[in-house]
Amino acid sequence: MEKQLNLGILIPNLDSGFSFSKKLLISELAKKYKSKIFVLSGNQNEAGFFDEEKLIYLNLDITSSLLKIPINYYNNINELKDLKRKYRINKTISFGKKANLLNALSKSSDEIILNIEKTYDDSFVLEKFLKGLYKKADKIVTGTKRNRDYILDQYKFKKENVYLMESILPIDQISEEAAVEIEDDLTEFFENKVLINYGRLSKDKGQWHLIKAFFRIKEKVNNVKLLILGEGPLYKKLNDLIKSMNMEEDIIIIDKFDNPYKYLIRSDIFVLSSHNEEDKDRVLDAMACARPIISTTSSDEIIKLLSPSNYVKNINEPFLGEYGILVPVAENSLNTSSKVLNKKEVILSDAIFKLLNDYKIYDEYMEQAAKRAVDYSAENIVAQWVEALEK
Repeated sequence: MEKQLNLGILIPNLDSGFSFSKKLLISELAKKYKSKIFVLSGNQNEAGFFDEEKLIYLNLDITSSLLKIPINYYNNINELKDLKRKYRINKTISFGKKANLLNALSKSSDEIILNIEKTYDDSFVLEKFLKGLYKKADKIVTGTKRNRDYILDQYKFKKENVYLMESILPIDQISEEAAVEIEDDLTEFFENKVLINYGRLSKDKGQWHLIKAFFRIKEKVNNVKLLILGEGPLYKKLNDLIKSMNMEEDIIIIDKFDNPYKYLIRSDIFVLSSHNEEDKDRVLDAMACARPIISTTSSDEIIKLLSPSNYVKNINEPFLGEYGILVPVAENSLNTSSKVLNKKEVILSDAIFKLLNDYKIYDEYMEQAAKRAVDYSAENIVAQWVEALEK
């Protein structure tokens, strides 16, 4: 007779810093199995997100001393061991460094699975300690190929016990947020065709390339606008560039907002102009709103998201991937006094112009973006976790 899976889930807290995507994953796993959710600190269950009967609050005053001197938490570790035995937990997943440490230190007869987001630490001694402790794990889950490669190389884990899992894209919640009305003073702005960029205003995001490419687009297309969502150190310099081009009526930067989706859904094309993009979350947000995508080849993650069957990196013209258009990275620095475009900024403007004017391709990429977003739906991602748990 197959043994019943009694699942323990160890999380740091329930506050707003714990992402909605992770809460959704944990909620779905907790529903599927006989489970207990161990909360290290705090006692806030936001709007009844989790079944209160499944929650156990450990009320630990978690500080950095857990990382430096785990022996201080000897009693807490034993308490967690006792709870695992009490509820006959045979598999325990943990999320976050402190939860991972407690999970590893409280291992008894249960199989432990660590969800690791950060694979290195600023302290050499601490990193070495973590590596040693993480070897107690039976399985490790991480979200990027770079992290997976690091774990395989540094932790000496068997390849079949390290899982690459994407985050859930909360499509239903995004749809609700997207339905919210925009500000009255933007109504007229969105009567035009609108390009949108969403990301931190910093050097690695390269928004000035898009601003310069837009300047060229505007010479050919009158009813087009550009909206940039984000805050960061380049806010003033980017606005200075916009003013130098006399484009204040056509380009808006919104640096304070709590709902990007109401702008994404009303825009026409999402453009990522980054030099280096650490994750693909912004592109996925746009896909959840069925926006056609144009992106630089700024990371392997982005390339594989837009062109999974045909990897391209060094390109000198727009490349039409399965789920979006890829363009080369333009690496020149920001110059607020120059309107001159370099070759790669011209390529970016060409890609935008093509999408704006070829309705067949535009409609295809709308459909493909929405289709790609479904790959990251709760149903699909939870199914991958279930497969890993039940192996």
